[in-house]
Amino acid sequence: MKAFWQAFDRVIDFMAFLAGCLMAFITLSICYSVIMRYFFQRPPIWVVQTCEYALLWIVFLGTAWVLREKGHVAVDVLYSKLKENAKIWLTLCTFMGAMLACSIVSVIGFYHTWECFKKNIMDVRAITIPKYIVFVIIPIGMVTLVLQFLRMVSEQIYKLRNGV
Repeated sequence: MKAFWQAFDRVIDFMAFLAGCLMAFITLSICYSVIMRYFFQRPPIWVVQTCEYALLWIVFLGTAWVLREKGHVAVDVLYSKLKENAKIWLTLCTFMGAMLACSIVSVIGFYHTWECFKKNIMDVRAITIPKYIVFVIIPIGMVTLVLQFLRMVSEQIYKLRNGV
């Protein structure tokens, strides 16, 4: 099982790296667009659309990594007042609820992506692109979140069993 989680860590590290590359792409393409508009009065038409897609992909590529690194915002006013055992139970319930929600979004995302693929639905704007290419990252990102929450649930169960 340890080998699985090590491989999973490499996958989400790579996904986070790709998210960083997309951020760099957005930055450079917007700078290019500004230069083209300001100096040549010919802004490229593809920049807005590709940046929209990149922003969607960044979210779903990076969330499992952020979750693993405990980088999400947490409000712990009530949580800090609880006893240790109650904290573990609350955390366990929270992780299980989040895992369920991510599972549902993953299934819906897969279904929508599959429908777009089956019906060959295209996004016709500056660039014509099949919509399944845009949406395929949603089920992928949600599955990685489900797996990360599963890991965190198992850690909480270990704490409950061993009184840590």
